[in-house]
Amino acid sequence: MPEISVIVPVYKVEQWLGPCVDSILNQTFRDFELILVDDGSPDNCGALCEKYAKDDPRVRVLHKANGGLSSARNAGIEAAKAPYLAFVDSDDFVRPQYLATLRAAIRQYGADMAICGAEDVTEWGESLPRPAYTQELEEGVHTGDELLPGFYGEASAYYTVAWNKLYKAELWKTLRYPYGLIHEDDAVAHELFHTAKRVACVPEPLYCYRLREGSICRTDLTPARFDGVTALVMRCEYFAKENLPQELQDQAVAACWHRYLSLCAQAKTMKDPAILNRWNEEQARMKALLPAARHCPCLTVAEKLSCARWGGMPLPKAKEGRRK
Repeated sequence: MPEISVIVPVYKVEQWLGPCVDSILNQTFRDFELILVDDGSPDNCGALCEKYAKDDPRVRVLHKANGGLSSARNAGIEAAKAPYLAFVDSDDFVRPQYLATLRAAIRQYGADMAICGAEDVTEWGESLPRPAYTQELEEGVHTGDELLPGFYGEASAYYTVAWNKLYKAELWKTLRYPYGLIHEDDAVAHELFHTAKRVACVPEPLYCYRLREGSICRTDLTPARFDGVTALVMRCEYFAKENLPQELQDQAVAACWHRYLSLCAQAKTMKDPAILNRWNEEQARMKALLPAARHCPCLTVAEKLSCARWGGMPLPKAKEGRRK
């Protein structure tokens, strides 16, 4: 049995799949399996995955109908055999010491999860003219709950994304990504941290996040962009259910409203029926957070007025196409 299962969802990344997989297979730590989840990719990715499996016995390939990133990650979790899990997005790559460093941190601190820094790189994998790093607020080991406030600081991505971490597989025993959400990381990160007794934070930027046009997080306003609000509503509900500190609940409520209001500012001039319908769906969720917004010290008076306006007012109805 391998010690680590590395899960890579694959969809329409033919240009970037090779550098990603090569960076994993060239790790200094060798005792792992690589699970490539071909999520119904319409290009040559499926064949490339099979070639890697043929050439290296550590590689396994899962072919499935397209279901999105959440579905692909969940399929990888179900198939994983190792006591530790890691996720790498198929258009990114990792430094040679990625797995070794995270594994050493887990062993050193007896942690349930280890996190490393990340570097933003160009579409061609090069450092930016002014290097950009996402790193921890505090190095060392902490309880998961102690790190939850980091979700709302400048280094929030360090904590909330799936891919710069090594997890004990048992953290995922009952947890899965919500099917269909494109902001699936935001929907589960808080549960992972609240469950983890000890989390090791290391500063080295061992994960390379490729900035490329057309990636999920770099697209114009679409109905799915409201999924980020759905995920943050789920976080607010979870914090309340678990009776976490009120200060943390206030931060979660403010972050949720900020995300929603920023989308309202873009969507209010839109006439796309799909966007308007999705906007109305999300407003129904936000109405439940209006009482929390009124008493939230993390929101200004002006922001609270915007919450009342956009959380309760009727939105434009989506118009059907005119019949000829």
